[in-house]
Amino acid sequence: MTDSRFLDSSAWLSYFYAKNNEIRPLVESNTLLLTSSISIFEIKSRLIKDKIEHIKLQKSMDLIKSRSLIIDIDFEIADNAVELSIKNKLHTADALIYSSALKNNDILITLDNDFRGLNSVIIID
Repeated sequence: MTDSRFLDSSAWLSYFYAKNNEIRPLVESNTLLLTSSISIFEIKSRLIKDKIEHIKLQKSMDLIKSRSLIIDIDFEIADNAVELSIKNKLHTADALIYSSALKNNDILITLDNDFRGLNSVIIID
């Protein structure tokens, strides 16, 4: 089985803004990365709000596409996310991302403390 990790929006943003040294080796390794389509929205929205120049924004999106398997939200992920949201008091986007990681039997890598204490999650400080 291929070693893989599911990256949350916060992990990608940390990489792009060079805020954390732990995420760089993972993104630049041969590890298969998975990313939720929801994260694409969150990441691009943040980069636009932060007024990142268009070329840099496009390079960031291209990197995600080239390094990640993009996971779309399907019925099973959405259905499971409802229960995860209620049980763990997660926001909708976080529940969908977490559900996507669980469906893919992967570990979610995040900097978001809303995931603290959940199974199959590594929080990078």
